Amino acid sequence: MKILLVFFAPLVFFAYLINMYLLADQNGYDVVKVIGQVEIRSYKKMIYASYTPNDEEDKESSFRLIANYIFGGNANDEQIAMTSPVVIKPYNNYEMAFIMPNNHTINSLPEPSNDKINLYEVPSSIKAAITYSGYTDSTKETKMKMLLIKELTKYNIDFDNDFEVFVYDAPYKFINRRNEIVVSVNMKSENNLKSERNEIIYLGGGCFWCTEAIFENVIGVESVVSGYAGGIIKNPTYKEVASGKTNHAEVCKIEYNLNDISLENILKIFFSAHDPTTINSQGNDYGKQYRSIILFPDSSQKGLIEQVINNMNNSIFNGNIVTQTEYIQEFYIAEKFHQDYYEKNKSTRYCRIIISPKIEKFKKELEEFYK
Repeated sequence: MKILLVFFAPLVFFAYLINMYLLADQNGYDVVKVIGQVEIRSYKKMIYASYTPNDEEDKESSFRLIANYIFGGNANDEQIAMTSPVVIKPYNNYEMAFIMPNNHTINSLPEPSNDKINLYEVPSSIKAAITYSGYTDSTKETKMKMLLIKELTKYNIDFDNDFEVFVYDAPYKFINRRNEIVVSVNMKSENNLKSERNEIIYLGGGCFWCTEAIFENVIGVESVVSGYAGGIIKNPTYKEVASGKTNHAEVCKIEYNLNDISLENILKIFFSAHDPTTINSQGNDYGKQYRSIILFPDSSQKGLIEQVINNMNNSIFNGNIVTQTEYIQEFYIAEKFHQDYYEKNKSTRYCRIIISPKIEKFKKELEEFYK
């Protein structure tokens, strides 16, 4: 009997842990600027429950010990809701922290039963973040940290040395896990940030030649890059995507300035530029790669996207929209041949018959957004 308890107790704990994490609220932030692969974010004041391991061997116990605190290992035997992400601080001996729910203050939280669990307040801050997927380890963390430093240096943004790892999907998600390297940044003023505020959205509405041609002429759009997203293999080629076996969609990465155009209007243009009611097809183009899809890098965009789809369904499409919406995992830039395709090939039959009429329709119906 004792042997069975020893064997099953960890499994029960892990199953409970997964269930809690599936229900976890994601800690919010505001994106104030996007530069390349980096987001500059504004975080509100947060409360951490943390554990700092004594050594490398002790590090493996961090998650379990903090989880025990929120599962009732505290003075009040109180269960505290779990949040996401988990915070890891490599610079502080791999301190690990859970972010406490927003409805708690430092005084309302119960005292930990384990005196090694530390509760403290983190002030509001501006941070830079770079996202990557898969299981994180020291090699990946170093690689992404160096990439983040390179981007911040390129844009002359001062940063501190408090690099942290944010893990959003542990422990329940085993593929396409979302991780981030974040660091505090020193900006001259938040107003200056907002004056240059860019965001990114990924849109698939059939052939990316068409989507690209439309959005390259939209006021406020800074750049449009054709590529592949939403699939199951890394670095796919056009031929592989066209086979339908990789599950990728042809999409465009659209960077836009929020001072000049809103996400709501970007989506309005998107739904006007293609048919969002047909599954895996646009006109004469058939296949998964031509499906209607919106992929977002920031969870704060999700609510607005759903609202726009709901409004479009009610007012125009009679509830028939089949557009997929999901968090962007990986975006792979398409071959050079596919970039600026319409601009380089206006005289070809496809451009004359398919793309040019779409652009003329866009100019006529949504001229206020046309450059």
